[in-house]
Amino acid sequence: MNVYLKHSVFGLLLLPVLACAEGPRAIEPQDLLNQLAVAAQQLSYSGIFVFQHDGRMEASRVIHAFENGQEHTKIDTLDGPPREIIRANDEMRCYFPDARSVRLEHGQGRRFFPALIAPPFQTYLDNYDIAIVGSDRVAGHDCQVIKVSPRDNLRFAHQFCADLLTNLLLKEVTLGPHGEPVQMSVFTEVTIGAHPDLSQFKPAYSDTASWRLDTNPSVGPEVSGSGWVVSSVPPGFRKIVEVRRAIPGRNGTMTHMLYSDGLASISVFIEPADGPPRPNRIESLRSSLSYFSARTAENQITVVGEVPLASVTQMGQSVINLRSSHP
Repeated sequence: MNVYLKHSVFGLLLLPVLACAEGPRAIEPQDLLNQLAVAAQQLSYSGIFVFQHDGRMEASRVIHAFENGQEHTKIDTLDGPPREIIRANDEMRCYFPDARSVRLEHGQGRRFFPALIAPPFQTYLDNYDIAIVGSDRVAGHDCQVIKVSPRDNLRFAHQFCADLLTNLLLKEVTLGPHGEPVQMSVFTEVTIGAHPDLSQFKPAYSDTASWRLDTNPSVGPEVSGSGWVVSSVPPGFRKIVEVRRAIPGRNGTMTHMLYSDGLASISVFIEPADGPPRPNRIESLRSSLSYFSARTAENQITVVGEVPLASVTQMGQSVINLRSSHP
């Protein structure tokens, strides 16, 4: 065998080794985010996932279908008080059988595992570094590990595991200030690709016509309906919705503003400051949840979010009312 032929044969034998030695193909962060979002919206799947936080685990069953451009989701809690969440496109109904009530919401402000990523993607790209860092196996499915690292101290890091074949999120872990897991959602079993019967998306309760329907009026994020404004919002967070709610057993209403950066969410509550004063509080409640509460001349301000204390404090101290001389 001449030298040229020996080199050619050796090169052919080496090709499979080199192919196996190559790591995962590089992908732009925006393309990766788009794959995760499309998978959660357009795949049909069903399974059981566990939400772990504060030393507790709560299991839920989820079924999801995407048929003829229509998206359907149903989530049933399997632990604790019964509850059903049924979503048809942008309409969501939450059923609470113990209270015999249904809460109706519109819009895409709330996201549930595994549909945690949704456009627009620029907020993620502006505030997080996103990279594939390894591989794992979840619920019998091989998956790629994706690290989502914040660029400041105003939000937590996250780690995802996405199915290698379909890009469906199988696991999400929220990491604390020192990289420790503080909250996790993970499938314990999942079937991807099976098309459920649309009759499965009906509520399990047949007598809901007599239940109380909660349809609180809401104001879009671009409208300052109540006059309340958070003047110092952490970068990347935007107001998703503003809702006015009645306060049970009291006169007046409470204003609830929900902010999100695409992954983390922060709720701001403003209510009349009647009754005995409550002491100001700034503390980590549990897992990744931080809490701020302060009383002004006329109102009680409360901020709760899945973010570090610095974020809820910054927002709570900057709540003002454009229609009042008092903050």
